[in-house]
Amino acid sequence: MAPPVRFQEASQKISGLREAMGHYILGQPELLTETLCCLLASGHLLLTGAPGLAKTTLVRVLAKHLQLHFRRVQCTPDLLPSDILGSEILNLDPITQQRFFEFKPGPIFTNLLLVDEVNRASPRTQSALLEAMQEQGVTVAGHRHTVEKPFMVFATQNPLESEGTFPLPEAQLDRFLLHTWVTYPQEADQLLILQQYATRSLIGDTLDQLIVQAPLSAEDIVELQLACTQMPVSESILQGINALVVATRPDHAYCPPEVKDLIQFGAGPRAALALLAVCQALALMEGSEGVTWGHVKRMVKPAFRHRVRLNIRAIRGNWGIDAVIEAILDHIETRYETASLGLSSSSTQI
Repeated sequence: MAPPVRFQEASQKISGLREAMGHYILGQPELLTETLCCLLASGHLLLTGAPGLAKTTLVRVLAKHLQLHFRRVQCTPDLLPSDILGSEILNLDPITQQRFFEFKPGPIFTNLLLVDEVNRASPRTQSALLEAMQEQGVTVAGHRHTVEKPFMVFATQNPLESEGTFPLPEAQLDRFLLHTWVTYPQEADQLLILQQYATRSLIGDTLDQLIVQAPLSAEDIVELQLACTQMPVSESILQGINALVVATRPDHAYCPPEVKDLIQFGAGPRAALALLAVCQALALMEGSEGVTWGHVKRMVKPAFRHRVRLNIRAIRGNWGIDAVIEAILDHIETRYETASLGLSSSSTQI
């Protein structure tokens, strides 16, 4: 029988990791929360934001604090699948003089993989990531190779450029547990960044000299991921998550009338599983006794924004995906209140 999960100890570890990383990743608290929730839930993260917002630094700092292997791939239109997965090379045995194929693993065989500007890679190369992201392994020349655990893909894309890019198809977008938007830091945080740069203490310049006092190991992360899956969830929370998912579908009765004509297609079952997993992770990080409706409200946007497709009417009406998700959330909350089931951000009941 597996030993009981110590939720308090697990919560202290992950909250300590978040606090430690917050000293180096300035002005991005939401990004830190969503990144660690994604890690705890054993998922992959899609980051969209302008250049220079510490996306690469985030992954490098995380790797330092976790004692994990980190690799980076810069995507270009001529990048090949073998540049990510690896390939078999013909070698010659110096003793027997027999030729044989030897597999040379690519950068995907690591713990934390940063795929920079993923939408600049061709669809063929983008799809090379699918098997590893979904099945924790890749197949090359008919042979299956397993990636290390824990394994997490960080894919970044720049929303300001469209020329020479290949938008990710829905099948690949759905493989990402969360889609986070990396925003600009506040004025005070940006001033602090300037001050650190002026004194040559900015983490981007000193990361190689960073010494972490108590880094978490790969075994620690696996234990935290196990604790995350055992975080209690009430039946009413499950019903609320299910209602949110079906409300994104324009042909369902739960879909709000004001957004019904704006949605091309809604979220599927994987969206419900993703939202539940990251809510359990957030509850563990905050030291809660179980998942609350407040956790659901906090994580619904990054869990849904890449799984709900808007149509041309939404674009013409200046509707953004987050505004549509907010309308759906408000509608579901009102529906539950009307049914006298109650809603509370601090309670496990809705």
